[in-house]
Amino acid sequence: MKKVLIASFQYEACGLSKIFPTEADFEVAEGQRVFEKLPVKDIFEEAHIEPIPTFYANALPGGMLTKALFEEFAKKILSRMQEYPMADGILLCCHGSCEVEQIGSGELELLRRIREIFGKTVPVAVSFDLHANIDVRIIDLIDIVCGYKTAPHTDQATTQRAAAKLLVKALEGQPMKTCIVKVPMLASGDAMLTAEEPLKSLIEETRQAEKDDVFRVNLFFSHMWVDAPNTCASVTVTASDEEKARSVAKVFARKFWETRREYRFLVATGSVEECVRKSLQESAGRVFLTDSGDNTTAGAEGNRLDILEAFLSEDIRQKKICISGITSKKIVSECLQKRAGDKVTIPMSGGTREGLILRFGKILGWAKDIVGDSVSVNVGGICVIFTEKRSAFISEENFRLAKEDIKDYDIVVVKQGYLFSELTPFCDKQYFVMSDGASCVDIRRLGLKRIPRPMFPLDDFEIDINKGDF
Repeated sequence: MKKVLIASFQYEACGLSKIFPTEADFEVAEGQRVFEKLPVKDIFEEAHIEPIPTFYANALPGGMLTKALFEEFAKKILSRMQEYPMADGILLCCHGSCEVEQIGSGELELLRRIREIFGKTVPVAVSFDLHANIDVRIIDLIDIVCGYKTAPHTDQATTQRAAAKLLVKALEGQPMKTCIVKVPMLASGDAMLTAEEPLKSLIEETRQAEKDDVFRVNLFFSHMWVDAPNTCASVTVTASDEEKARSVAKVFARKFWETRREYRFLVATGSVEECVRKSLQESAGRVFLTDSGDNTTAGAEGNRLDILEAFLSEDIRQKKICISGITSKKIVSECLQKRAGDKVTIPMSGGTREGLILRFGKILGWAKDIVGDSVSVNVGGICVIFTEKRSAFISEENFRLAKEDIKDYDIVVVKQGYLFSELTPFCDKQYFVMSDGASCVDIRRLGLKRIPRPMFPLDDFEIDINKGDF
């Protein structure tokens, strides 16, 4: 029976974030528990291929990954793989924007080491996040690439299963070749939503192109918060041969480039003060404010109090307000020594503010495991959820575990950019707050110096697609 090794190392680096992950920030799984995270076991078993789980690691985005931590996780993956030197195939699930200090692309380095063990003939399939910054050198190390097709992401499992199915085809004898074409543009991922035009039609076109000897067409939007030589949008195509893959990749690269001026925010935007003021003026429905500059789903620290302080400076007019997911291990630790109803001191930019402990809860990690504690504190009539670790409040479940009900509030603040789809049923009006922080969406304020140039929109230039510039 043929054997396939399965591993996952998913991490998205934010170069401006001061939160450097430790091993404790990763949710890990070994042995059969890997299949609780990666739903691919049945695909291989139905094809009479033995799936061998090795190691799984996944963390909320944060700052650059240290070389030491990368080496630790790489060793765990590679040591398990070395136990099966005669493996027939490899499935690796990554993010695609794992930037490592002193190394660069973590995905590139991991794949290099895998090839050192297994040589060039063993087929390797990789799944990537739609916001991957793919180093062109990766393409020489892999046979199959499958990327998410949704933003906000709803097809993680579907994409991982698609990669597994293509790997099965490769093991059954189907030739596979992947090509990449870089597209010299960056845009805030928060402005690039796949349910809206022009991406809605463009993504559908990629699906329509996946037939006959073209197996997968991916658009990668890039992750602009990493200052690296591979930070750039791209298109990959997996087909039966290199010529076909490159031809289709060029077609979609041109289509992608031609949409570059069409990306914009589809909800109301404004400064912190503007959005706070306007949300208080809303007379009906539930309002969400997304703190885009301190977006934990993009790697920011999640500890900024800008929006809380702006509300405290206003007459909140009997509005019920919940500010979710402010990271403060210190405040949570202090509260855990007390009881509901006790007072706690909250440090603010202009001094301190007294708060009243409301209730205690739990927080979800990036892979949906409970990873720590939360505490809700009444600060000036506003419910503030503090968390001991960074936690992205992207669904009703996050609030439920924190012992809060979204429906109890008129205004809800979350530390994200675009509002995740799980929260949209509760939202009548959204304000995209153009706030400061490690995930600031204004590319001109990021100080990117290592990215390739020219790069749209930092540079305004044209490419003659008829001359094959791609």
